[in-house]
Amino acid sequence: MVQVDVFWGYGFGASLALASGNQLAKATEPFYNKYFVNTVLFLSLFWAPTGMLLLLKHPSWETMQVTDNFLSMSPWLVLSFGITNVTQGVLGFWIGQKLMAKGNYLYANLNWIFGYFGMFFILLYGWDGLGYDRFLYDRDMLTGSPAWFPGASGASLHSFESIWKHLQSSVAITLYIDGVWLLPPFFYLMAKWIREINPDANSASLIFQILLIIFVGGLGSAAISALTVNYTGALFGVGNHIARATVEIPSNTSMHILSYIIGLPVSLALMWFLLWRKGMPFYRMLKPLMFGKD
Repeated sequence: MVQVDVFWGYGFGASLALASGNQLAKATEPFYNKYFVNTVLFLSLFWAPTGMLLLLKHPSWETMQVTDNFLSMSPWLVLSFGITNVTQGVLGFWIGQKLMAKGNYLYANLNWIFGYFGMFFILLYGWDGLGYDRFLYDRDMLTGSPAWFPGASGASLHSFESIWKHLQSSVAITLYIDGVWLLPPFFYLMAKWIREINPDANSASLIFQILLIIFVGGLGSAAISALTVNYTGALFGVGNHIARATVEIPSNTSMHILSYIIGLPVSLALMWFLLWRKGMPFYRMLKPLMFGKD
């Protein structure tokens, strides 16, 4: 999705920087080395095309149900989307290199996990509390399907009843094609560069650890923040998001915005002290990617 890919592209670049470890950290110029060149090639040849394929085949879904079809989109949006898929990855790579150069390997790890956190938070909650509903609705599943409307997926923030249906959708089929094109080179580079630093590491174990960090650390943290923001909004009287969107109850926009302003920092602070700081459960997952640094 256009809004999601900004964060996902950042995560790709930041994670590839981290995989380069000490060798990139010692580089005097972050943009003149094999790691940066290969990262840009990956972003340009593998990552960016997958997003463009989704934008062409599923424009409504790829824009989180904001547009009806490809022709209704501004040419500048399409151009910006193609450009940021690369530039965001470069930004994540550069920040990762700077953090490792200062010896901040924990923050370098959190840098790439931030990309996945942002991606998953938008998918789960989004800007209106209905990210999950937009994600699970595929108007291209059947010819003539209506445009997305609040509650169209039939799911809720607390249920997974529509996931199986979504896994069989036309969007999912395109995602499977994207995965076949995108994931092998990504995991190849990650495992190869980590093993240059730690030759004893097992590639299969490294891939499993990376997936564990993404789906337990990244997705788990995003889910905690989504629930925190949601319940903060409930305390402020925001009400059901579908009912708000369909004007069955007042939108209460100011309290909805305040739920993000308060809920996100609170959830992030709690997760830092209980999950991510040194010695905590999520921190322990990062051990293979700390390269012996605390």
